Amino acid sequence: MYNSIGIRPTPSAPLLTFFPRPFLSVMSELTAIISVHAQFPKNVEPNTEHNLDPTNWEWKQSLAIPVNRLNDLQFSLKPYKWIRYATGIVIGACGELCTECDLSNPVPIDYNSGLPAVSMDLYYHTTDQEKRHMFPLDPNLADTRTMTSSRTSTARDNFHGDVEGRDGSCVVTGDPGEVCDAAHLLPHSKGDTV
Repeated sequence: MYNSIGIRPTPSAPLLTFFPRPFLSVMSELTAIISVHAQFPKNVEPNTEHNLDPTNWEWKQSLAIPVNRLNDLQFSLKPYKWIRYATGIVIGACGELCTECDLSNPVPIDYNSGLPAVSMDLYYHTTDQEKRHMFPLDPNLADTRTMTSSRTSTARDNFHGDVEGRDGSCVVTGDPGEVCDAAHLLPHSKGDTV
Protein backbone atom coordinates (compact mmCIF):
# COMPACT_ATOMS: atom_id res chain seq x y z
CA MET A 1 0.00 0.00 0.00
CA TYR A 2 1.12 3.53 -0.53
CA ASN A 3 1.90 5.51 2.58
CA SER A 4 0.03 8.62 3.62
CA ILE A 5 1.66 10.74 0.88
CA GLY A 6 1.51 8.07 -1.79
CA ILE A 7 5.00 6.58 -1.91
CA ARG A 8 5.26 2.92 -2.89
CA PRO A 9 8.68 1.21 -2.97
CA THR A 10 9.49 -0.97 -5.99
CA PRO A 11 12.28 -3.54 -6.38
CA SER A 12 13.85 -1.71 -9.33
CA ALA A 13 14.79 1.88 -10.10
CA PRO A 14 13.42 4.39 -9.35
CA LEU A 15 13.92 3.86 -5.66
CA LEU A 16 10.51 5.33 -4.85
CA THR A 17 7.62 6.01 -7.12
CA PHE A 18 4.20 7.58 -6.83
CA PHE A 19 2.43 5.07 -9.08
CA PRO A 20 2.57 1.34 -9.89
CA ARG A 21 5.56 0.50 -12.13
CA PRO A 22 3.56 -1.33 -14.86
CA PHE A 23 1.87 1.95 -15.74
CA LEU A 24 5.09 4.02 -16.00
CA SER A 25 5.42 3.76 -19.79
CA VAL A 26 1.72 4.52 -20.32
CA MET A 27 1.84 7.47 -17.91
CA SER A 28 4.99 8.84 -19.57
CA GLU A 29 3.02 9.21 -22.79
CA LEU A 30 0.05 10.84 -21.06
CA THR A 31 1.54 13.21 -18.54
CA ALA A 32 4.68 15.08 -17.68
CA ILE A 33 6.82 13.40 -15.03
CA ILE A 34 9.41 15.01 -12.78
CA SER A 35 12.23 12.54 -12.21
CA VAL A 36 14.46 13.36 -9.25
CA HIS A 37 17.95 11.90 -9.17
CA ALA A 38 20.21 11.78 -6.12
CA GLN A 39 23.77 10.63 -5.56
CA PHE A 40 24.36 7.42 -3.64
CA PRO A 41 27.67 5.79 -2.71
CA LYS A 42 28.69 2.76 -4.80
CA ASN A 43 30.59 1.22 -1.89
CA VAL A 44 29.73 1.54 1.78
CA GLU A 45 31.96 0.37 4.62
CA PRO A 46 30.00 -0.50 7.78
CA ASN A 47 30.67 1.72 10.80
CA THR A 48 32.65 4.29 8.79
CA GLU A 49 31.86 7.60 7.12
CA HIS A 50 30.99 7.49 3.43
CA ASN A 51 33.94 7.66 1.05
CA LEU A 52 33.60 11.14 -0.49
CA ASP A 53 35.76 10.39 -3.53
CA PRO A 54 33.59 11.53 -6.48
CA THR A 55 34.21 8.21 -8.28
CA ASN A 56 32.43 6.42 -5.40
CA TRP A 57 29.15 8.26 -6.06
CA GLU A 58 26.58 7.66 -8.77
CA TRP A 59 23.31 9.30 -9.74
CA LYS A 60 20.21 7.14 -9.18
CA GLN A 61 16.62 8.03 -9.91
CA SER A 62 14.99 8.26 -6.50
CA LEU A 63 11.56 9.77 -7.22
CA ALA A 64 9.27 9.90 -10.24
CA ILE A 65 6.31 12.21 -9.77
CA PRO A 66 3.51 12.84 -12.28
CA VAL A 67 3.06 16.60 -12.62
CA ASN A 68 -0.73 16.31 -12.89
CA ARG A 69 -0.86 14.52 -9.51
CA LEU A 70 1.16 17.30 -7.88
CA ASN A 71 -1.22 19.84 -9.39
CA ASP A 72 -4.30 17.86 -8.32
CA LEU A 73 -3.15 17.19 -4.75
CA GLN A 74 -1.65 20.63 -4.11
CA PHE A 75 0.73 19.44 -1.38
CA SER A 76 2.29 22.89 -1.40
CA LEU A 77 1.87 26.30 -2.97
CA LYS A 78 5.53 25.93 -3.94
CA PRO A 79 5.73 22.37 -5.33
CA TYR A 80 9.49 22.44 -5.96
CA LYS A 81 10.02 23.09 -2.25
CA TRP A 82 7.81 20.09 -1.47
CA ILE A 83 9.81 17.93 -3.93
CA ARG A 84 13.04 19.06 -2.24
CA TYR A 85 11.56 18.18 1.16
CA ALA A 86 10.37 14.73 -0.01
CA THR A 87 13.75 13.98 -1.59
CA GLY A 88 15.54 15.02 1.60
CA ILE A 89 13.42 12.56 3.57
CA VAL A 90 14.11 9.77 1.09
CA ILE A 91 17.89 10.13 1.11
CA GLY A 92 18.32 11.49 4.62
CA ALA A 93 20.28 14.60 3.71
CA CYS A 94 19.65 18.27 2.92
CA GLY A 95 20.28 19.44 -0.60
CA GLU A 96 19.22 21.60 -3.52
CA LEU A 97 17.31 20.72 -6.69
CA CYS A 98 19.13 21.63 -9.90
CA THR A 99 18.65 20.89 -13.59
CA GLU A 100 22.34 20.03 -14.05
CA CYS A 101 24.04 16.96 -12.62
CA ASP A 102 27.75 17.38 -13.30
CA LEU A 103 28.56 21.07 -12.88
CA SER A 104 30.93 21.96 -10.05
CA ASN A 105 28.64 24.78 -8.88
CA PRO A 106 25.13 23.92 -10.05
CA VAL A 107 22.48 26.61 -9.79
CA PRO A 108 19.37 25.66 -7.75
CA ILE A 109 16.07 25.84 -9.58
CA ASP A 110 13.66 28.69 -8.93
CA TYR A 111 11.60 27.23 -6.07
CA ASN A 112 8.87 29.80 -6.72
CA SER A 113 8.30 28.79 -10.34
CA GLY A 114 5.39 26.73 -11.62
CA LEU A 115 5.53 23.10 -12.64
CA PRO A 116 6.50 22.19 -16.21
CA ALA A 117 4.12 20.94 -18.91
CA VAL A 118 6.75 18.45 -20.12
CA SER A 119 8.79 15.78 -18.35
CA MET A 120 12.00 16.92 -16.73
CA ASP A 121 14.95 15.58 -14.73
CA LEU A 122 16.06 17.24 -11.52
CA TYR A 123 19.25 16.48 -9.59
CA TYR A 124 19.41 16.69 -5.80
CA HIS A 125 22.85 18.08 -4.94
CA THR A 126 24.20 17.65 -1.41
CA THR A 127 27.34 19.01 0.21
CA ASP A 128 30.16 16.70 1.31
CA GLN A 129 29.16 17.42 4.91
CA GLU A 130 25.62 16.14 4.19
CA LYS A 131 26.99 13.12 2.29
CA ARG A 132 29.06 12.14 5.35
CA HIS A 133 25.95 11.50 7.43
CA MET A 134 23.25 10.79 4.83
CA PHE A 135 21.02 7.89 5.70
CA PRO A 136 18.54 6.85 2.99
CA LEU A 137 15.16 5.46 4.04
CA ASP A 138 16.25 1.97 3.02
CA PRO A 139 19.62 1.74 1.29
CA ASN A 140 18.75 -1.79 0.06
CA LEU A 141 15.38 -0.86 -1.40
CA ALA A 142 16.49 -1.34 -5.01
CA ASP A 143 18.45 -4.52 -4.25
CA THR A 144 16.20 -7.36 -5.39
CA ARG A 145 18.39 -9.86 -3.48
CA THR A 146 17.52 -8.23 -0.16
CA MET A 147 14.22 -8.48 1.70
CA THR A 148 13.31 -5.76 4.15
CA SER A 149 10.44 -5.64 6.54
CA SER A 150 8.91 -3.34 9.10
CA ARG A 151 7.66 -6.36 11.08
CA THR A 152 9.91 -5.99 14.10
CA SER A 153 7.34 -5.50 16.82
CA THR A 154 3.77 -6.43 17.59
CA ALA A 155 2.83 -2.75 17.22
CA ARG A 156 3.85 -2.96 13.55
CA ASP A 157 2.29 -6.36 12.76
CA ASN A 158 -0.91 -4.76 11.48
CA PHE A 159 0.72 -1.77 9.78
CA HIS A 160 -0.55 -2.57 6.26
CA GLY A 161 -4.07 -3.17 7.54
CA ASP A 162 -3.99 -0.02 9.66
CA VAL A 163 -2.87 2.15 6.73
CA GLU A 164 -5.41 0.53 4.42
CA GLY A 165 -8.11 1.08 7.06
CA ARG A 166 -7.14 4.74 7.41
CA ASP A 167 -6.74 5.56 3.71
CA GLY A 168 -8.85 2.90 2.00
CA SER A 169 -6.76 3.17 -1.15
CA CYS A 170 -3.64 4.88 -2.43
CA VAL A 171 -4.05 8.56 -1.64
CA VAL A 172 -2.31 9.53 -4.89
CA THR A 173 -3.45 7.04 -7.55
CA GLY A 174 -6.64 5.70 -5.97
CA ASP A 175 -5.45 2.10 -6.51
CA PRO A 176 -7.03 -0.40 -4.10
CA GLY A 177 -5.04 -1.10 -0.93
CA GLU A 178 -4.67 -4.81 -1.68
CA VAL A 179 -2.43 -4.11 -4.70
CA CYS A 180 -0.20 -1.65 -2.82
CA ASP A 181 2.49 -1.82 -0.15
CA ALA A 182 2.49 0.21 3.05
CA ALA A 183 5.71 2.12 3.71
CA HIS A 184 7.10 4.37 6.43
CA LEU A 185 8.64 7.68 5.41
CA LEU A 186 9.78 8.77 8.84
CA PRO A 187 11.74 6.64 11.33
CA HIS A 188 9.71 4.73 13.90
CA SER A 189 11.53 6.71 16.57
CA LYS A 190 9.57 9.78 15.40
CA GLY A 191 6.33 7.98 16.15
CA ASP A 192 4.66 4.71 15.27
CA THR A 193 1.07 5.91 15.02
CA VAL A 194 -0.79 5.28 11.78
